[in-house]
Amino acid sequence: MNYVENNGKKVAAVLCVASCFPVVATVYAMETEPGWHGDKYIKEDATVAKGWEEIEGKSYYFSEDDGTIEKETTQKAVVASVSSNISGDVQETVANVAKEAVVKEVQKQEEEKNTQEVVETPVDNTTETQTPAEEVPAEPTTPVEEVPAEEPTTPVEPETPAEPSTPVEEPSTPETPAEPTTPVEPETPSTPETPTTPVEPTVPETPTEPTTPTNPYANLNARIAAAAQTLVGVTDGQWCTQVVQQALALAGVSDAYQLWPDEYAGMYGYYTNDPQPGNLIYYNNGGRGVDHIAIYIGNGLAVHGNYNGRTVIESVYIPGGAPQFIQVCR
Repeated sequence: MNYVENNGKKVAAVLCVASCFPVVATVYAMETEPGWHGDKYIKEDATVAKGWEEIEGKSYYFSEDDGTIEKETTQKAVVASVSSNISGDVQETVANVAKEAVVKEVQKQEEEKNTQEVVETPVDNTTETQTPAEEVPAEPTTPVEEVPAEEPTTPVEPETPAEPSTPVEEPSTPETPAEPTTPVEPETPSTPETPTTPVEPTVPETPTEPTTPTNPYANLNARIAAAAQTLVGVTDGQWCTQVVQQALALAGVSDAYQLWPDEYAGMYGYYTNDPQPGNLIYYNNGGRGVDHIAIYIGNGLAVHGNYNGRTVIESVYIPGGAPQFIQVCR
């Protein structure tokens, strides 16, 4: 007791410090526990989240310096994620409308191809009917040569000249063979010279048909352009990358993902100098100092997502970087 009395302050200090350890340990465990801690977020590995992070299906942007959330940048991501969570009924209607538009466009193109094939095939039939005309005149020339071959057989009759009286009559009969001169008329087949028509081999110009496969992705391009136009006014508030991702998915691209604008060329296709409706358009500066991606629909127009907060059809040429066209390959 004397020791406690003499060192009471020290004992009290030791006991106070010892009692603080559980509190400090608890506070430290709480601070390192995964989850939100004020304006910061602790990840599963006990590190502070920095940069872009997706948490519970939403995107947040944290400062690279102290890890606090940047509300202005994050708000844009929240608006985009909220708008992407459209009700199931609205999404179904959009998908159905888009699919119907794509199906109609594809059917229209198939009908045009079928009509082109029907119009072009008769050209082949005319060539076939003309070729036998050339072969027929060749046959009448052969009988002309065979007739004179029979004439020399008649002179075999001179065996009868053993009777002097009959030979007088026979010379009159050989005059009849003069009739074979009439076969000279078959010379009329000279008319087959008219088959100068063989000039028709110029018909092979029809191989212009191979021009149709100039772009093996024509059908895919048509589906992408049609799907993009169905999203106009429906996806207002979404990012440009979300609009492009939905257009690709509706066009049948099974691996359509939301990427950064400059990643689409490497992931889905290649840059081209021959723009076609349905190509993607990349801008290294979309007018606000950031990248931008859109869908070209022809006639110098494109579907732009998040264009002043809306999905609209505007000119390909917008303030900022020059358009770079991307051909999607699938």
